[in-house]
Amino acid sequence: MSTSVMFDQSQGVSKRRAVDNQDFMAVILVGYGENLYPFNQGTNVVSKALLPIGNVPIINSVIDWVFAAGLRDVLIIVPPSFYTSVAEHVTEHYSMATHPKARIDIKRTTEGEKDDENDDESELGVKGGNGREGTARLVRRFKNWIRTDFVLLPCDLSPPSSLSLTSILDKHRSSPDAVLTSVFYEPTESVKDGEEKVLVALDKDTSELLLIQPLEGMEDDLELRMALISSHPTLSLTTRLSDAHIYVLRRTVLDLLSTRRSKDLDSMREQVIPWLIKGGWQKGLGRRWAPILNPPKKDPFAAALARSTSTNPSSSPYSTLSPGSSPTSDHIPLPRTTPGSASRSGSGSQIDSLQNSMIIDPEEDVKASIKKDVVGWKCKVLVTAPQPPPVESQQPSGKGGHKQGQGKDKGLQNVYEPDYLIRANSLAGYWELNRKFIKTLSTSSGALNNLSNISQNKQIQQSLEDATGTLPAISPQSQISPDSLIGEGTRVGERASIKKCIIGRHCNIGKNAKLTGCVLWDFVTVEENARIENTIICSNGRIGEKSQIKDCEFGTGFEAKPGAVLKGERLVAGQEA
Repeated sequence: MSTSVMFDQSQGVSKRRAVDNQDFMAVILVGYGENLYPFNQGTNVVSKALLPIGNVPIINSVIDWVFAAGLRDVLIIVPPSFYTSVAEHVTEHYSMATHPKARIDIKRTTEGEKDDENDDESELGVKGGNGREGTARLVRRFKNWIRTDFVLLPCDLSPPSSLSLTSILDKHRSSPDAVLTSVFYEPTESVKDGEEKVLVALDKDTSELLLIQPLEGMEDDLELRMALISSHPTLSLTTRLSDAHIYVLRRTVLDLLSTRRSKDLDSMREQVIPWLIKGGWQKGLGRRWAPILNPPKKDPFAAALARSTSTNPSSSPYSTLSPGSSPTSDHIPLPRTTPGSASRSGSGSQIDSLQNSMIIDPEEDVKASIKKDVVGWKCKVLVTAPQPPPVESQQPSGKGGHKQGQGKDKGLQNVYEPDYLIRANSLAGYWELNRKFIKTLSTSSGALNNLSNISQNKQIQQSLEDATGTLPAISPQSQISPDSLIGEGTRVGERASIKKCIIGRHCNIGKNAKLTGCVLWDFVTVEENARIENTIICSNGRIGEKSQIKDCEFGTGFEAKPGAVLKGERLVAGQEA
């Protein structure tokens, strides 16, 4: 681990620079990649954050997206088994030399504030008995590292060029009553089957998120509360959208999580976010949580007038300020609550009721909805979808149309491709991200630049061969399409053919090997005369000579014997079809 000040782990929560003074920080959660078999099984498993897209780890796109929005404070929470590899990568690529104003803290999931002392260790946050803790519990554990409002992000996100983090944060900033702003997106067709199907209710007029309910297990009839319908008569219901797991949250959400026992917390997406959404329109629940999520604020004028000997505080216009009325005021500190101390005072009993009653009596909810009091906080939503194609791409080509594509650049003209938000949290999503990258190489500029680099490499290698008598790394007799990417240190043998492929670093492609539509990670060996199509091979994999592989995914260290014929297989090291 680097000793750079940027990643100093010895000081715990270090002091912010005075010049930073930012209103948001980013929290990036690194998961285990449960839906990425066979990438997540076997020896030397690569963290989901380091899955290569165009030979660049996916977490780079997330961090770059954060920095592009002007945020400088980043907290990355990583499982202990992946801590070293993720920390080394981030330290190397985001050093003080390249990002002098950035401050990135990388923490193991086991660090942070200790959980409740009276919780049973066998029950704490365990989801499905696999020993992996829920995201809500992790966020609660690191609340002392999160000093401002924050944006919670996954590590496997590839946002479209039309969606900036700045636009999401600005939407949250423009809604003073927003305790949550979440992002939903229309998934591309190739990944729809792998996405969780959810029913989403939203109000397009107010951009409020009103309901998230998984379709799995839902009954034929959908019941909606009258309080919801009366307060949002124009709400829309849709199943077209997926949750991007991008949540901009008010800092007080951490105070709400602190009122819950650790072992009662599981998933932000499945548990906490639905709580917040319900509280935004369910007035009875909202009023109970309002003292925590939207507490009254101290006003400096009121405090000064209260100490005045010549002014009656009750006559002051500042004596009855509503919550949030002073832009420079701070929240009144809330008493620390534990399961054993919640009933010691009036405020404690109120928090105890928050902790133990998450279900509101329908009669109480109706009574509350009739009243004119306002909860004071809402849950907002931003929906992203591909932009419509430009007019030029809709015009017919050929006779009577544009003459693009004629001559030597035929086939390399720019073709409109919808720009979707994609996550690498499934095999379908990972495949789609790599295909998207290959398509960028297929554009006029990308393909021609890549073709120029490949040709230049071949010329350099030929010169080295003439000077030293050694074989070149990339044989001049090999065929590499311009929409392919070859990593540093990779060797390509004579008459090898590579089309629409991403080849990692230090790979070895044998003579007469043929690869089409493949993704190879680092240190992969493909022996002579092998034929591979539409296949992902993780690091240190080996494909024997004369093998025929199609539509497969192989985990780290997998070896296919010479002459193997495999189709549609997902295998890890040591397995055979």
